Amino acid sequence: MSGRNAFSNNSTTVAQDLVVAQKRRQTRNWEKSNPARRYLIPVDVRDEVAALAEALMENVDPLACVLFDYAETCHTRGTLKFKPRLNPKGRKHTLGWEEADTQPIQLQSRRHRSMKKADTRFYSLKGQTAAYRLGAERHIKLKTIADAYNLRLADILSAFFRHSIQAFRDGKLKIKREPVVMQMQVQGWSE
Repeated sequence: MSGRNAFSNNSTTVAQDLVVAQKRRQTRNWEKSNPARRYLIPVDVRDEVAALAEALMENVDPLACVLFDYAETCHTRGTLKFKPRLNPKGRKHTLGWEEADTQPIQLQSRRHRSMKKADTRFYSLKGQTAAYRLGAERHIKLKTIADAYNLRLADILSAFFRHSIQAFRDGKLKIKREPVVMQMQVQGWSE
């Protein structure tokens, strides 16, 4: 009969026949294929997402994906609607020209003003942005929705997060953990 006799007094053990897991060098391929994108969202929204992730003892990125998916589903169903309005501070225009046959206009010459110290203040966005690994597919959906309403990506994402967090507080959204089966390998043993 072929095979190993478990009751024999052989000096070899079953553990010696097991394949030992090799230490692999990390290539960070997943991070390269799923880059984190920065969005200029309000600080309070960013903090609420982080607080909810901490309360659920989860990482921020998977939670952000769940919040996005829920809000995107609500938007698709029509229960989450956006009402964009013009931002009076965001007015912009372009200059054009046309030929005219009018009298010449005399422009006044400008006086040279005394040189003031240049305004060296700059506004840092540190702490005002948040990076999320939503994935390429979600980012494309976000971009499509933002383009349809002519809004910034961050405005749509902020509204999505606010909607999902409010639904979680109201009990309309339940975030659950789903088990993932992972393959185990023997790294070592002792006798």
